[in-house]
Amino acid sequence: MIKFRFLAGIGADAFELVTAILIIVVTIVALFFLYRNLSHEISEHRKHKHAIRDKDDEFEGTDDDGIFTNKLTVSKDDKVMVAINKSIKNTKEGDLGVMYLINLDDFRYVNEKYPQKTVDKLLKELEKKLNKLGGKDVIAGHLDEDVFIYYYQGSVDADRMNEIGNELLDLIREPHKIVEETITASIGLVVFPYDGISAEQLHKNAEIAVYVSKKGGKNRFSMYSEDLVETEQFNANYYQEIKKSISNDEFLLYYQTIVDVKTGRIIGLESLLRWNHPTMGILSPGRFLNVMELTGDITWFGTWGFEKIVSQYKNWNSKMRIRDLYISTNLSQKQLEVEGLAQQFHNITKKYGLTAETFCLEIIDFFALQRSPVALSNLAAFRKFGFRVAIDDVGENYQVLDWMPNLSAGIFKLTRTNVLMLMDDNEEANSLIKVIRKAKEQSKIVIAEGIEDENMISRMANLGIRFMQGYYFNHPKSVGEIEPLIANSPWDMTSFGHLINQEELR
Repeated sequence: MIKFRFLAGIGADAFELVTAILIIVVTIVALFFLYRNLSHEISEHRKHKHAIRDKDDEFEGTDDDGIFTNKLTVSKDDKVMVAINKSIKNTKEGDLGVMYLINLDDFRYVNEKYPQKTVDKLLKELEKKLNKLGGKDVIAGHLDEDVFIYYYQGSVDADRMNEIGNELLDLIREPHKIVEETITASIGLVVFPYDGISAEQLHKNAEIAVYVSKKGGKNRFSMYSEDLVETEQFNANYYQEIKKSISNDEFLLYYQTIVDVKTGRIIGLESLLRWNHPTMGILSPGRFLNVMELTGDITWFGTWGFEKIVSQYKNWNSKMRIRDLYISTNLSQKQLEVEGLAQQFHNITKKYGLTAETFCLEIIDFFALQRSPVALSNLAAFRKFGFRVAIDDVGENYQVLDWMPNLSAGIFKLTRTNVLMLMDDNEEANSLIKVIRKAKEQSKIVIAEGIEDENMISRMANLGIRFMQGYYFNHPKSVGEIEPLIANSPWDMTSFGHLINQEELR
């Protein structure tokens, strides 16, 4: 009521003035909100344009040769690949490009020995050295983990390519300030445009040449050729799978029992490597060890596998009494040629608070080791530290008979092949019987592998052998499968009584 009276008291001119002011205020407010909304839209539009432009910049495009590089799929370290593709696009007619794919040899030992900070510094140091060696005419960089690329473009011939290859090998071998180890590399060499018309194609073919260098003994370079695709492609691809599987922790250990047929007790376990392949399932060593032996990657399984079994023994010992049981692991010549291997193993046993005597090292191709001072030094050190050592090599002409009195091993193993020869009872069997007798005279423990039936048990027992392993007792089993056998042996003193002569097994 008061409000209407107040408005009634205002003249017509005053009323129009108030109305105009209200309209102006409303208009200003409306313009303000409109301006704010427009500014937001413009800002978003600009951001969108920048995003599109940035995304476009991440694609190098396509040329007549079909070279196409998507930076979105390239990691930070792969920038060198982008740079090589750019260089390829600008190659002058008649010029060649040469890619050297450099894979450091046995770099896992450096990774295991030094902290990550030290490893990173070393990789940066190598990258700097490569760039300094090549200068402005070269694209060089760290590609991934232990892999580097060195790409030279211009006028080159076979002599120059070989010269660069040797320069790279020398550079990698140079002493490093950060680590004390001498580092070597296996290098694969490919040529643009003959071996590929993009960085990716060149890299793929260079990997095959790297594999050939590894297979040839490392610390060398090999040149790619079309013939290698047929002869080496499968193994090279398989090699890359194996390298990836190591990073993905796809390898595991299975165990097979070693049984005393006189008492039925399990006296030991042999650890056996398996590959838990993502598509093919559990693979036995025959499916991958040959490639690993050729390339030298088998050496990695030395300390890795040993720490696995030491850790597992510690775990089992905390759950059940297994103090009288030992675990063995196989060591090849290449593994034994790793400097300081015995010391590494000894350090691992100390780390877990266990004694070296709990573990046995089975030496494959013992007589081939005699040409390797490093392997012999490791073997002597293993005995010094207290590890059990087993030999499963009789020699080409049974030279083990002459060596037996001075053999630095407490265990002699008959391989499955030896056991089959003994079952045939031929001339070879007579020589093997002499070996068994000689071993027992020298107080060696003799173990027969590859036991598959009761006839084999009976034959071995008649030869005075009481320790055996093979499929008759159990196939290699996973940790979960072998544990019940360790906890409660399914055999006792009566299990093999009908097959053996107790007097022979004294």
